[in-house]
Amino acid sequence: MSLESNTDRNEKIAESMKGNTNAAKGKVWNDALRKAIAQNPHKVRAAVEQLLDLAADGEAWAIKELADRLDGKAIQSTDITSSDGTVVSAIAMSFVEPDGNKD
Repeated sequence: MSLESNTDRNEKIAESMKGNTNAAKGKVWNDALRKAIAQNPHKVRAAVEQLLDLAADGEAWAIKELADRLDGKAIQSTDITSSDGTVVSAIAMSFVEPDGNKD
């Protein structure tokens, strides 16, 4: 293997080990948005007023957006029911060793 191809291989390995970089991309977007808002506060006010108008006209997504922003998003819950229809309140879990003995 040549020195150049070994270097390329090492760079590819290093690149693959960086992990999730989506948060950094989101930060760039948020920073740009905050800068634009700081430079154009009147546009934010206009956008809010338009959202309020759409919600007042019955647009479901606008109503949901307002509710999420004002009250916070609703907590999602899941009920587990047994075969007879009753809600399961607790789940017992036991671990089994590969040899079949419970631990």
